[in-house]
Amino acid sequence: MTRWERLLHRPSLLGMVLAAWLFAESLAPSLLARSWLFQGVVTGASVALGYGIGLGLTRLGKLLRARFGWGLQPLTPSSDQTLRIILFVLVAVLCLWAVVGAVPEHRWTWDRLGYERSSFWFVYFGSLLLALVLALVLFGLGRLLKIMWVRTTHVGARMLPAWIAGALALVLVGWVVLASLNTFVFQRTIDGINDTFARGDLSLENAPPLPTSALRSGGPASMMAWDEIGLQGRHFLSGGVGTEQLADFATGEVTEPIRVYAGRASAETVTERVDLVMDEMERFGAFDREGLLVMIPTGTGWINEQIVQPLEYFYGGDIATVSMQYSHLPSPLAFVAESEAAGETAAALLEAVEERVAALEGDRPTIYMAGESLGSSGGSQAFDSLEDSRERVAGAVWVGSPETMHLRREAERTRAPGSLQIRPIVGDGKTFLFANRQSDMEGATAHSVFLQQADDPIVWWDWDLLVTEPDWLEEPLDAAVNPAMDWTPVATFLQVAVDMAVGNDFDQDHGHLYGTQPLSAWYAVVQPEGWDAERLESLRQRLEEVER
Repeated sequence: MTRWERLLHRPSLLGMVLAAWLFAESLAPSLLARSWLFQGVVTGASVALGYGIGLGLTRLGKLLRARFGWGLQPLTPSSDQTLRIILFVLVAVLCLWAVVGAVPEHRWTWDRLGYERSSFWFVYFGSLLLALVLALVLFGLGRLLKIMWVRTTHVGARMLPAWIAGALALVLVGWVVLASLNTFVFQRTIDGINDTFARGDLSLENAPPLPTSALRSGGPASMMAWDEIGLQGRHFLSGGVGTEQLADFATGEVTEPIRVYAGRASAETVTERVDLVMDEMERFGAFDREGLLVMIPTGTGWINEQIVQPLEYFYGGDIATVSMQYSHLPSPLAFVAESEAAGETAAALLEAVEERVAALEGDRPTIYMAGESLGSSGGSQAFDSLEDSRERVAGAVWVGSPETMHLRREAERTRAPGSLQIRPIVGDGKTFLFANRQSDMEGATAHSVFLQQADDPIVWWDWDLLVTEPDWLEEPLDAAVNPAMDWTPVATFLQVAVDMAVGNDFDQDHGHLYGTQPLSAWYAVVQPEGWDAERLESLRQRLEEVER
């Protein structure tokens, strides 16, 4: 057999077909525009997974045929060679057609996002080159795993039938690899990253100045150590609005808002951190205020001013905001490593606030709750259900909630027939409002508002995308989603996963950026007296100047 014939007969036919199919599908548009770098990652991973799946199925078929006589009779050498040549040609044509056809399909997304188009040659050939390198690396890892499996099988075959030894070897090698990755790679990597981010988070280099207000944690009346609060907490406490700014929109007297915040390093445990913030709230007179906002931050402890400031304006400053940091990690890493910490923090903080408010005599502050991204997922864990949230707080705003947000999942399961997954209608459709854009909240009143843009990958990515088409792609697509987007096993999962990495790279009201939409959400929840559409729009213009 010549070298060409050996090369021709080496690839798995099914693996080659699946790799080519997933290659083509990986180039299809998804929720957001992808750079050549991320396109290369998606394509390379898709090709490697496609070939690996095809190769695995092929070898499984051979084992079953050898053991039980199942399957078709093998082709003659000449027929096999002819089939392979035809498939090679068809695969090449399919790949070329996919590359050329992807350009007009992506153009719709580029134009919608105002994304600067790179040249065809740079994007696609740069992506293809990176995809090839990544695929070869993954193939190499697969080859290494195969060697481990073969050698383990040979050892087992000395005592067991070959097919049983092969199956047991597959389970053993898979278990060893996964256990090793979790113990020695994943956990140690997360620990190392956590230590690195913790040091940066607690460093006072380039930190904002200490608050001068006696109503802020870290200020002259606070017992919180400034170097333990964390970078994002320090920005939250040193920023915000003062009485002069509030007076521009006030319908009555104004007072300075209270802001209480404990960093992850402020105390060792969640319980101890809750005790710290409760003492701080007592010290500042937070329970004497008309309103009280329990705010669950993102992974790094960041709090979006667009969520907090609207309530401070609506209440003329007569409100206290309390929050606690639960992680030093950015949200994508905290989502993997510390989701439980977010939920534990939210549940403990809200329960402590509720108990203290319940013990008050006379007027009690109105309790609200809010969270964004991982903060909304953690915040929802303070409640057993949507009805529980309605009974325990006066209102809530949840922004860009991931699939782990169980209140959102409950709404999707119980939504009215005919309502869409991206905007489920629950009960009367007013108590819990799901909004995909600003216009969805015009004239609305609600107890809780869930902001979830149709092109926000943080909201729509989940593990089920790997093998199951979601309702939001099977139902009529939202106007913000590319009409050419469709679901494909594996490929769509990888595409939306990559979209998450660029979710904050575009203008407001696209992807994971919600701009001033929380203002409209709180307006629907609070319905503040003395406010009309003109005053609301004036405040929106003011808030548009607030940096993210």
